[in-house]
Amino acid sequence: MDDHLPAGAFGMTNTQAAVINTDRYTVSRTVVVNASRAAVWRALTDPEHIAKWFGQTARIDALEVGARGGLGWPGHDEFTMEITEVDEPTHFAYRWNTQGGEFDFDRATEVRFTLVEEGDATVLTVVETGFDRISDDEEARRGQLESNRGGWNGELDELVDYLEAVSA
Repeated sequence: MDDHLPAGAFGMTNTQAAVINTDRYTVSRTVVVNASRAAVWRALTDPEHIAKWFGQTARIDALEVGARGGLGWPGHDEFTMEITEVDEPTHFAYRWNTQGGEFDFDRATEVRFTLVEEGDATVLTVVETGFDRISDDEEARRGQLESNRGGWNGELDELVDYLEAVSA
């Protein structure tokens, strides 16, 4: 399977599809967003902006380590999250239940965003780790890795489209 998208796909430049590292149980993807780092930061951390590209509802109780929130998609319960890192404007991370249900911090995966300025654009890298913690069943782990790989492809494409439309 070809994990690379052509330059300019979804309004993006110099990007590739999400990749899985099965040895480390991670999913990662880097995109170049033609928007300021401040705009990308807001889109990642402000519930009003999050709901425009990542799910349909978003809630963050406070932008600080240990604060809780949730992300919602139609037909699913809210996916609970707990913030694990806030280092504006370069790093933001949270643990979340990728399978819904009761939040279990020890079995949640962690999503970490890194933002780097590159001229007038922002290079955004997301790395989701901890798929080895979500289940004792290897097939379930690999299935969730694949599901989230597809999810990051779609969601980050939506983020880029949203920010580049707002910046245009």
